[in-house]
Amino acid sequence: MAVPILMYHKVAPVDPRSTLKGHYVSPRLFEKQMSALASRGFTAIPLNSLLTGDIAPRSFVITFDDGYENFHRYALPILVRHGFQATVFLVANAIGGTNRWDSEAGDVEERLMTLEQIRDAGKQGTQFGSHTLDHADLPAIGEAEAWRQISESREVLGGLLGTDIEAFCYPYGRKNPAVREMVVRAGYRLACSTEKGANNRETDPFALRRINIRRDTSLPVFLYKLWRDARNDG
Repeated sequence: MAVPILMYHKVAPVDPRSTLKGHYVSPRLFEKQMSALASRGFTAIPLNSLLTGDIAPRSFVITFDDGYENFHRYALPILVRHGFQATVFLVANAIGGTNRWDSEAGDVEERLMTLEQIRDAGKQGTQFGSHTLDHADLPAIGEAEAWRQISESREVLGGLLGTDIEAFCYPYGRKNPAVREMVVRAGYRLACSTEKGANNRETDPFALRRINIRRDTSLPVFLYKLWRDARNDG
């Protein structure tokens, strides 16, 4: 059975200064999206639930990249209200900091969740994966540094959260065969890309595709994409 995977970055009012306005989904729109899914009998499950192979019909996965503070402020209460769980990919060396990989490229600076907020989200059902130590462009930094970013981030996050980190997300969606092999060797069991589309039984678990939800993803388009991908059994 195909399980759609949604990709979000920020649930917050858009910052008019941002060069990446598409990364924002308003809290109002996010509430509409989650309410529409709940009313249709959908259930949001953590990403690592895909490892069990025993997935209920109408299940889907919600992922958030980077671990923005606005996840805790805006998205989490909506998810909890609907009984939904999400998986958040954290940048291990940036916890409690900012999105410096974007701000150094000219975008606005945004706060990331503190360790206290992350742990609070975990108590409310959120699960976490790694997005490297520093949001590194893995194919561009050399194999030794790529290995450090992949393997040490798993160790750091596991130590901070007291749990096994099973899921990984490639920053910028950038990967190559060597990077994929490092993710496997580091002990992860799943990895998300930014490739668009549905997953089925033939999909590489270390190159999972996602549905990118953006500021301009209207509710009808949102529902159509999820319905389409849920039907793709391959």
